[in-house]
Amino acid sequence: MSGWYCFGDYDAVIILDLPDNESMAAVALAVEASGAVRAGKTTVLMSGAQAVEAMKKTALVSKIYRPAL
Repeated sequence: MSGWYCFGDYDAVIILDLPDNESMAAVALAVEASGAVRAGKTTVLMSGAQAVEAMKKTALVSKIYRPAL
């Protein structure tokens, strides 16, 4: 875990390295339910390899995705 204080919309940035998104969701829900945090934002960070895999899937998704009219 790493943490920094900052200026902006939030007073701190905390980076957690957890095994999966479900674990992060559990942490976020528990902290929010405790009332210890007034407002928060969770952003998933991907590794380079994960980003490449996502880019590879773009062609398949583009074939079936249609924007709402």
